[in-house]
Amino acid sequence: MDKSQIAQKLSGFYMFSELQPSQIELLANGTRLVDIPRGGRLFNRGDKAHGFYLLLEGQIKLGVISPQGDEKVIGLIQPGESFGEAVLFLERSFPVYAQTTLDSKVLLITREAIFDILDNDVTVVRRMLAAISARNRQLVNDIESISLQNSTQRLIGYLLQISADSPNPERVQLPANKLTIASMLNLTPETLSRVMLRLSNAGLIEVNGKEIVITNVAGLRNFE
Repeated sequence: MDKSQIAQKLSGFYMFSELQPSQIELLANGTRLVDIPRGGRLFNRGDKAHGFYLLLEGQIKLGVISPQGDEKVIGLIQPGESFGEAVLFLERSFPVYAQTTLDSKVLLITREAIFDILDNDVTVVRRMLAAISARNRQLVNDIESISLQNSTQRLIGYLLQISADSPNPERVQLPANKLTIASMLNLTPETLSRVMLRLSNAGLIEVNGKEIVITNVAGLRNFE
């Protein structure tokens, strides 16, 4: 991928969509394309941030390992999403690791490139602060949902969320294996399986591996 292609990707990213071509060019000059095979690590917990990342292809898992050795998935990054901004600007080490679950391509927007443009254009600062605030608000909402909802409500909410983003809302693909989904929803794999079976027995969903067919959207939304 050459610099013009990188610039095109950056200009299509919501955080940079209002920047001038000259500003995008400066960012592109300080941006690197990184190819990472499935299972590879972008960074580990405790690493310093050399920039932040924009996922072009594949999928990235953000997680931590407990003192007991158990994995807790914090989130799944999909193409078009960014990550690592807050750690970069706070100049702290990463509190999580980032690992690919699929062969992936990411853009690393280097610390030097982003700080140079921030130092020279206050409009960039405002736009990036707004974007990061929106991202943090969503994370708070996600945490509240996990804390306040029971296991069935969490899974239903998640299925309805990915259904809304799917071109075929009644037939969705889980973006990861059930172990990862369970961890992200703060459920045990056994609990996830039980809830799926309960919804299936109620005639609301059909489970075919990673494919979930929602047979009754209204019923699923109102299920208790």
